[in-house]
Amino acid sequence: MLTGMRRDSFLRGAFILLIGSLASRLLGAVYRFILPWLMGGGDQGAYGMALFGMPYSIYSIALVISTMGIPLAISKLVSEATAVGSVRQVRRVFFVSLGLLAAMGAVVSTILYYLSPFLANQVWQNPDAYYSMVALAPAVFFVAIMSAFRGLFQGLQAMTPHAISQIVEQIFRVITMFVMVILLVPRGLEFAAAGATFGATVGAFVGVLYLVWVYMRHRNELWRFEGRDTLEVKTSTTDMIRDILIFAVPISISGIIMPLMRFVDAAVVPSRLMATGYSVITATTSYGYLESYSMPLVNVPAVFSAAIAISLVPSISSSLARGDHRGIREKALASLRLASLIGVPAATGLFILSTEIPSFFWRAPEAGPVLAAVSGVAVFLTLQQVTSAALQGMGHPILPMRNLMVGAVVKFVLTWVLVGIPVLGASGAGLATVAGFLIAASLNLLSLMNRIGRFSVTALLWRATVASAVMGAGVRFTSSALSIRVGLPFAVMGSVVVGVVLYGVLILLLGGIRSSDLEMIPRIGSRVANVLRALRLLRD
Repeated sequence: MLTGMRRDSFLRGAFILLIGSLASRLLGAVYRFILPWLMGGGDQGAYGMALFGMPYSIYSIALVISTMGIPLAISKLVSEATAVGSVRQVRRVFFVSLGLLAAMGAVVSTILYYLSPFLANQVWQNPDAYYSMVALAPAVFFVAIMSAFRGLFQGLQAMTPHAISQIVEQIFRVITMFVMVILLVPRGLEFAAAGATFGATVGAFVGVLYLVWVYMRHRNELWRFEGRDTLEVKTSTTDMIRDILIFAVPISISGIIMPLMRFVDAAVVPSRLMATGYSVITATTSYGYLESYSMPLVNVPAVFSAAIAISLVPSISSSLARGDHRGIREKALASLRLASLIGVPAATGLFILSTEIPSFFWRAPEAGPVLAAVSGVAVFLTLQQVTSAALQGMGHPILPMRNLMVGAVVKFVLTWVLVGIPVLGASGAGLATVAGFLIAASLNLLSLMNRIGRFSVTALLWRATVASAVMGAGVRFTSSALSIRVGLPFAVMGSVVVGVVLYGVLILLLGGIRSSDLEMIPRIGSRVANVLRALRLLRD
């Protein structure tokens, strides 16, 4: 099985997914920056983007319900079956899951369509959001189908189809967005926002077509037996669905909690701001600063940690099936170290340039305090993701679900309280989100230690923290100096370049990068590692 389609190691798989995610997010960043301008820029653009963002708060929940964490369940079960050589079990898991996901996706899409008037008028208290919700509803069905195929390839540790499908999906999504917004802006922002959300439906449909094509191309290879499959499959379809759901439901609940946080922000932040004296337009615009101008930026590091997490689950599951407990610990600690190297500097940079970045991209310096408040999410979300993946791969999906629920409760309470404080406003929701993920990540770390043995969190974080602190000072100095001489646009770009270079050099000097980190990069990784090793800048 998989003689022509390459199986990837944990780190190589994470790198492949990272490339796909980065390319997808780069396209996503393009539309995030351009759509507000196409909608008029400034406060008008923020209002249009709020109409665009509101449906995503409930769409994300609906998407999790329709997929129910089943892709990760597929990935885990397939990797375990592959480790013991049962092709029959792999095939059974995939086809049962595909049917289940198709049915659930169809039901949820239909429900979402008929709930659109209620959500727009009663939940968001803005009828303009109705059209965006209707345009987005069919996407759930197509994403559910796509998830089944992605889970199969992930479980086989063949990450390239997943990565390419992300890029294909995003390309068609962005193209559709731009075309529809340009055509519909003259009719009103509510229709332009609906055209933008319809891009998700088109992108998901094309992504399904691509994955079906890959599957059909490699179908004979996927189900080819290498020798005799000695593991008999006696599990009935009902029992198979039960086994999938036992693993998937806790993951799904965890998945629901995260978009539920966005949903609470969409419902609570504008209403709490209006209770303190904001008008409907001003409150919606302030929410736009949080949802459309700040959260996309702090979620960028999560692209890296999500790639690590997706690759980590089947890799740890495979080690568990073979009884390789040392391998489990090594993979878990490697993922934590990589997550810290990403999240800490990202949070530092966003905090230091919290006013400059939204001023440069959207002429919205008012979003600065909100971005500063929420910047810490970049650290704790990355840690929460990789620790959750490690626990899930070890067969403990309930633990990260429970820990995230605790963090979510704290976030919900703090959002209600802090947003109602006039001096904080929408920034209060950002601070509440940071607190929620801090608690969830900390509890996950404790749960992980109880299962793989204690380890030093300080040892994992200190290099990234020291390097980020020095980098932050350099970025602040560069931004201040360049703003006076060359203006804001060059100051922001120059500061980012200085920050990246300075952080990279410091991490190498502190021994934060290892040979295995670079060797996962195809073709050039080993050569770069050899050069840095010769310069004594690389740890083995």
